Amino acid sequence: MKKILTCLLLIYSLVMLTACPAKSIEKAKSSSAKLATYANAGVDLTRDLFRSNFINLATKDKIADGFIVLAKAGQAFDLAVANAEKQYGPDVPKDVIGQLFGTFNAEVVAKFVTVLAALKLTNVSGNFGAIIETIKTAVLLIAGAFGKRSIVAAQLA
Repeated sequence: MKKILTCLLLIYSLVMLTACPAKSIEKAKSSSAKLATYANAGVDLTRDLFRSNFINLATKDKIADGFIVLAKAGQAFDLAVANAEKQYGPDVPKDVIGQLFGTFNAEVVAKFVTVLAALKLTNVSGNFGAIIETIKTAVLLIAGAFGKRSIVAAQLA
């Protein structure tokens, strides 16, 4: 029950975040800060699936490792955005924004695509599916802040 409430709280916070259209670094930073939380919830649910014998040990390890790497990538991206804001203030140059998107795409999106590939082996839904959709929405929101939503959406398809 606690995991369901956590999942619903995460989804609610993401919906609140997306209520205002975002085209700024601040919204990307805000969403990226939540990626680690979402990824950690995915690790917890992966453990629960293993303990309930829905997935085997090798699958659990592969998926959990992917979520952990995704969380670390989200934290690294968040730090890169914070450093850019600290250096340039609210007017981050376009070339730096392009570099930030490159980091986001190469780190966060690529790691998430790896997690999605591992999940195709499991065919699970429910809370686990909700976490995946929450992460996907957060990733697309960040990509939208960079004006690159369609590029990232194609990678996640």
